Amino acid sequence: MGSGSKMVIMLVLSVLLILEVGWSEGCLEHERFALLRLRHFFSSPSRLQNWEDEQGDFCQWESVECSNTTGRVIGLDLSDTRNEDLGEGYLNAFLFTPFQQLESLILSNNSIAGCVENEGLEMLSRLSNLKFLDLRMNLFKNSISSSLARLSSLISLSLSHNKLEGSIEVK
Repeated sequence: MGSGSKMVIMLVLSVLLILEVGWSEGCLEHERFALLRLRHFFSSPSRLQNWEDEQGDFCQWESVECSNTTGRVIGLDLSDTRNEDLGEGYLNAFLFTPFQQLESLILSNNSIAGCVENEGLEMLSRLSNLKFLDLRMNLFKNSISSSLARLSSLISLSLSHNKLEGSIEVK
């Protein structure tokens, strides 16, 4: 067998190994770590119980939807996941930026009154695939509008049942 044939065999074996292990394994671990960080803010005793520190498949976790082809997180339904006994909370939207394929984010009914300074909802503009954002039944005020204006990829935005007053101009 010539050296050219050995190179072809090595190349084929390398491609098969990459496909078996997963090209985006580093991205997947990055997303697992990000999910575990989110668990600290969304700490309802009844939800997110199966978000474990283990090496299990986080795509099987409650409230997480992954792409069938890439295995990356494309949907997070974190509605009613924050412990209401904690009172109003301030979201760090930067925690969602590792989910580069995220298309749908549901944060309804979590007593979110706003965002921590310099980590507002405008951070979500880094998520170019984000199409659906549900912020219903929180405590947001009109000041949220400047952050929302930067979310140009959105198709659907739900803001009902917040503390918004009067008209809000979002271009």
